[in-house]
Amino acid sequence: MLLYLATLLSPARAQTPEWPGTGEQAAHVLDADDAEPEVVPVATPPKTGLEFVGILDVKPTVSNITTSSAYVNGQIVGTLGGLNSTTVQDKGEIVGFATEQRASTFFKYRPKLLDGRATLGAAFEIDFAWGDSSYGTGGNTGGAFGADQVNLQTRRLYGKFKLWGPGGSKAAGKGTSADLVAGLQFVGDGVYDPDTAKLDDLTRSGGHLLFFGTEAAGLTLYGVQNNVLRYRAGAYTLYEQGLATADDITLWMADAEWRPAYAVRIGAHAWYLRDRAGGAAGVLGSGPTSALSGMQGGPRLDLRTDTSATSTEVAPETSAALGWFGGDVGYDPGLDNGRFGATGNVFLDTGRLYVLDRKKDVPVLGVLADVEARFRYAAGAGSVIRAEALYTSADTAGAAGHGDGQAYGGVMTGNSYGIAASSWTTHGCMLLFPDPTSINRQVAVVYDPSNAGGGLVGLSGSVGYDPLPNKLTVTAGGGYAQAATAAGGHGAELNARVSGHPFPLSTLGLAGAVLLDAASPGQAAFARNPWVVYTSFQWIVI
Repeated sequence: MLLYLATLLSPARAQTPEWPGTGEQAAHVLDADDAEPEVVPVATPPKTGLEFVGILDVKPTVSNITTSSAYVNGQIVGTLGGLNSTTVQDKGEIVGFATEQRASTFFKYRPKLLDGRATLGAAFEIDFAWGDSSYGTGGNTGGAFGADQVNLQTRRLYGKFKLWGPGGSKAAGKGTSADLVAGLQFVGDGVYDPDTAKLDDLTRSGGHLLFFGTEAAGLTLYGVQNNVLRYRAGAYTLYEQGLATADDITLWMADAEWRPAYAVRIGAHAWYLRDRAGGAAGVLGSGPTSALSGMQGGPRLDLRTDTSATSTEVAPETSAALGWFGGDVGYDPGLDNGRFGATGNVFLDTGRLYVLDRKKDVPVLGVLADVEARFRYAAGAGSVIRAEALYTSADTAGAAGHGDGQAYGGVMTGNSYGIAASSWTTHGCMLLFPDPTSINRQVAVVYDPSNAGGGLVGLSGSVGYDPLPNKLTVTAGGGYAQAATAAGGHGAELNARVSGHPFPLSTLGLAGAVLLDAASPGQAAFARNPWVVYTSFQWIVI
């Protein structure tokens, strides 16, 4: 039906260039009565056929962070020193060394029969640590002697249909288009289609991926109106429990962005999550009372009536209705039009938690704000000074105070419902906040913006310089995190990195970081300063 609808709305002969480029080629025709050639626009043929992009990452790492459980293998995410069994080695112990590898592949096929108006997209991933496992089944492993591991992971599988605009109906006008995406796809917290967006579009607009930044199955409509207004409307099924029972988790998202001037962006956002799973979805549970949320530094609320240490009361089933409402502004966020760029957003997180057999619901009311500024002061893409500040409100009542209906005052993110579902990447830290260059082992003192409900004042910054413009970059930076309550984590980080490009579309780097005066949420300070040093190699294959 979707394919049929796309065909009806996009006649085969109504071909115009694909937005945002003009896409017009100049065909010069010599007029017999005029010595000057006449320029006649010719529409660019629509893209058809198979497209492939691959990304190869190899990352050897040395660190004094290890795991305390022999059963933990494959992917390790979440709060440093938390439920994921990570610890900091004592003095005198041999430091850990491991090499990780990942291959990500992205495929798009546009059949000629539909003149490029429909796309079948897919993304797959294989990743492992060298020497970890072989002759078995499971994701995130398979690099041991003999290999032969069944470990292919499906990240995306969707159909994309151009409803109108370039490649579709001429009536839509120049700079106007709409695309419908159906299936398993990347879902961010802004208006941009990840198929066509730049990295800065995803990470420096909307919620800056602080709330949502992972895959989900559903429908998304991406649209552009006159090159001035962008919009996104989506509906996703996060968990489908029983087919005949109302115990699912669904997410609806609506976003719009207006460009009053070429470098200026103003956005508005409204999202709603309906959770009727009672905390039981997924392997580690779901929602703000789950082990999944606690492992990833989100809130893990104790909604029992008796929260004493000797209590034998079972945690009650808890469902939720959560809404996020916010706005963002940006000026040249990708530094495409000048030397200075800035972005900022403010979001209100509101809703209710429904506790089984309780007369009182638990209200939710939290605030998040994030601002960043960058300035390019010399030649080269890496010659940039950057500063960022993140604030989230604190749950001052504490997790044990919610059984009687008191409000939860922190924020909630996708980390309470999925693994690594929040993808904040702009901070530049490696241990204080989650390192975006991680492959399978991503741990941080403050893993979730809520900081376990303790609230957060987070600062980060860096100074980079290109001794060889666009070929070699040296960067020094750091970060600071402080919670408003003892439930959150705190600390400071110093880091540095150097990276270069040995051949086109490749990056080779060396990076290191150390934590100072740090403590994970609800825990005492580490007995030893955590640190990490790694080299990284990335090759984009097109």
